Amino acid sequence: MILGIVISVGILTAALNLFEGYERALKSVLLDSFAHIRVYGAGAGSLPDSLAEATLNRLTAFPEIKSAVPVLNSSLMAQNGSKARSGLMQAYAKGIGEEAIHAKYVTQGSAQVAAGQVIVGHYLARDLGLALGDTMLVSFPRLDLITPLGLYPNQRSLKVTGIYNSGFYEYDRSLMIGSLADLRALSGLASGFSNIELRLQNAYADDAQNLAAKYDHLLGPYVYAAPVVNTTLLSMVKMQKWLIFIVFSFLVLIAGINVISGVLTQILDKRNEIAVLKALGAAPGTVRNILGSQITLVCLASVILGQLFGFLLSWLIVKQNVYKLKGDVYFIDRLELYVSPFNQALIFVVAALLILLCVRIPLRRIDRMRTIDLLRNT
Repeated sequence: MILGIVISVGILTAALNLFEGYERALKSVLLDSFAHIRVYGAGAGSLPDSLAEATLNRLTAFPEIKSAVPVLNSSLMAQNGSKARSGLMQAYAKGIGEEAIHAKYVTQGSAQVAAGQVIVGHYLARDLGLALGDTMLVSFPRLDLITPLGLYPNQRSLKVTGIYNSGFYEYDRSLMIGSLADLRALSGLASGFSNIELRLQNAYADDAQNLAAKYDHLLGPYVYAAPVVNTTLLSMVKMQKWLIFIVFSFLVLIAGINVISGVLTQILDKRNEIAVLKALGAAPGTVRNILGSQITLVCLASVILGQLFGFLLSWLIVKQNVYKLKGDVYFIDRLELYVSPFNQALIFVVAALLILLCVRIPLRRIDRMRTIDLLRNT
């Protein structure tokens, strides 16, 4: 009975700890790696320099904005010897607030980029066989320079000075961060930006959709703002977490069946004591409380022990190096553990209620036990 409670509560606790860690890690990557809101030019082309500067001046009036940085991005082809991969190169201009938003995830080398240098995503560097100090060839097909021999690409050799590793698979397999001068030379855009990336203060990050609508209205007709953070994905992950909790709670209910059989066994083993108590005039409720309190304390201690076992189990799963999340399936490639006090309290309350219900059901049999029959069988 005790082992069943410990194992079922442990599995429930480990599952919730890991899913809570996954949810928080995914949210952290989405909020830290991506802009929360992007401001685009209303026209089909790029955002002109003058319009970008005017928009930045207007954005300084909003205290919830942590940073606003004009960014130029373009799809390029990266090569190292015979290996080639497509990727997205981004270059940042001077903005307001915190500028190097990617610096947190540059795990090797420098987060600063000068002309002729590039920061490469972790998986992109692995696929191309690149390390710090290596040189990669970056190509941009110029559709405006078509010759009889085909497309004429702009090419530059860039030195890898940093490795970007956010844990978000799509970014780590395609991102390149270069200097604005190099990307302008490659893309042929002498001026203008793709958009302005806005990052909000942490307290406002969950309200990006409403704030984007507000900025879209206030910034004028020549630009528009759009939210970037995928709140639908985060809501789906949260829903899956609680579905996992509900499903795994049935394991505790199944363990409760062992509790019912254990209580019935206790009642049969203590028939003599029950007969004596009833003969002395003890009410059925008193007998139930005496027997039930002992079993209840043991079961509640088992629930706490199961939660400790669940923490140990989830910690071992996070520390093991045999299995890792597939980034192309789960968006991030690492397991994380987070012990939420609310989750632990909820697990204890739900498990305790289920166990107490399973303890009380067989105790009702004491009410139907006749004193004369008990004394006859002693």
